[in-house]
Amino acid sequence: MKKLLPYLKPYKKQCLIGPLCKWIEALLELILPTIMAFMIDQGVLKQDRSIVFTYGILMIFMVFIGFCFSLICQYQASIASQGFGTDMRNHLFERIMRFSFEDLDRFSPATLLNRIGNDVNQVQLAVAMLIRLAIRAPFIVIGSVFMAMILDMELALILLAAIPLIVLTLYLYSRITTPYYQIYQEKFDRFLNILEQNLNGVRVIRAFLSQAVESKRLDEASMDLQVQMTRISRISALLNPITALIINATIILLLAAGILSLPDAIPAGTLIAFINYATQILLALVATSNLIVIFSKASASARRINELLAVEVMTTNAQAHEKTDAQHALSCSHLQFTYPHAAHPSLIDISFTIHKNETIGVIGGTGSGKSTLAAVMMNFYPCAEMKLFGRSVAEYDATILQRLITLIPQKNELFSGTLKENLLYGNPLASEAEMWEALRQAQAEDFITVKGDGLALRIEAGGKNLSGGQRQRLCIARGLLRQSDIIIFDDSFSALDFETDAKLRQALGEHHDMTKVIISQRVATIWNSDRILVMDQGHIVGEGTHQELFDSCVVYREICLSQNIAKEGIA
Repeated sequence: MKKLLPYLKPYKKQCLIGPLCKWIEALLELILPTIMAFMIDQGVLKQDRSIVFTYGILMIFMVFIGFCFSLICQYQASIASQGFGTDMRNHLFERIMRFSFEDLDRFSPATLLNRIGNDVNQVQLAVAMLIRLAIRAPFIVIGSVFMAMILDMELALILLAAIPLIVLTLYLYSRITTPYYQIYQEKFDRFLNILEQNLNGVRVIRAFLSQAVESKRLDEASMDLQVQMTRISRISALLNPITALIINATIILLLAAGILSLPDAIPAGTLIAFINYATQILLALVATSNLIVIFSKASASARRINELLAVEVMTTNAQAHEKTDAQHALSCSHLQFTYPHAAHPSLIDISFTIHKNETIGVIGGTGSGKSTLAAVMMNFYPCAEMKLFGRSVAEYDATILQRLITLIPQKNELFSGTLKENLLYGNPLASEAEMWEALRQAQAEDFITVKGDGLALRIEAGGKNLSGGQRQRLCIARGLLRQSDIIIFDDSFSALDFETDAKLRQALGEHHDMTKVIISQRVATIWNSDRILVMDQGHIVGEGTHQELFDSCVVYREICLSQNIAKEGIA
């Protein structure tokens, strides 16, 4: 929890005012039983109405003042806890957006959602309870014993003896349940992960009639979650009864002591005050036990949040903003790359040079390393050997890197909103004329015009109201709007028909001031590139033009023949 305290700094005032108001309320609450004892002994028993009236009005006034201070505390606690939670969520989201792909591979979307949502909620609740109860509950317990000692030292010893038993109960509960809550959150991550997979893949599940299989898998995860929560609930269910048992036994002992003290009877008011103080202790300890439950959950959640905060994120590198080589757009020498925790490298001894304004094709079978090469070019996985305009990609400031190089991935990501809002992801300053030009080049202008809404066309989450080819063309238009020096198409033409593919490549040929890297499994998409890199099992096994590779590279020739493409290419 200590690492999360800086998020409370903007709310210092609320963190001081809130507990102070609660302390005043608790102080007034502690004085009330003593006043009541005096009113009973001196007023009620002696039938002095003036004392009863005076002290009755005083008690009502004290209750009202305590209520006002309680409201102020609640208000301050709400401001601090809600602000704390909001700031933390925003900060976590900003950090996650700067995670490397290696870190994103470690944390699934489900666990990230759970940590930003549920875990932050648990810590936020703990902050609210900390302001409202952390000072009040122990102060009530200690204050009640102290006030009882003022009234009668011998009876106070009975109350004092009960405190260590309750403290021991709370300590043991906290030690036992905190690890259980940690396990529960991990199991909840697994449940959310399975749920997310099922919701995203519902069409595939129905197509293969796998509803029963997936329902069983989800039921098992849900049952596992239920078993863990039941285990925690069983322990939690014992906490309040044990504390109530201890304090009620203390009340019985107080009453017994009052009876046994006859004929030197303890004054009735004093005995009632003692019972009130015992009841206050009981309520305070019940609140403390609930506080322990909340803090146990928050402690487990805080550890999970700290795991995100401990991840090193990409930082600004102000020393490396400039290109050192304006001619060599991308280059590397003997590059080797292995995914974290992988047994074998995905890229082996990769060497190439891509000149400025060249169109380079990259082809190879599934698993040959094409997309991995694109990820390394983009510095998604830092690799010092990959150079952009003569400087290691890892040295560039992230903002400058994104201006110099753009990746259009194979998976089409569109967001709910208008077409214009989606295109502006590529360039927030783009004019409508530039958007339409990008749509024209991406061969998307025609179907957008047919739909009739223009740039105001509503896009559903993931582009579900569009076909695969339409989504792909919009993603290409968005990438073209960035007007980067280098643009990488990572199998971005796979959903296009051959005619649209050809028209798109022809439109891209108009960009004479842009370096283009086209990654594809279709020879028709890359055969007329300036040069082609052929990949196989992580190696570059060929480099040259289509005609050269058809004669010299067995892997490339086999790919061409499997797609009925001759040495002359496509007419």
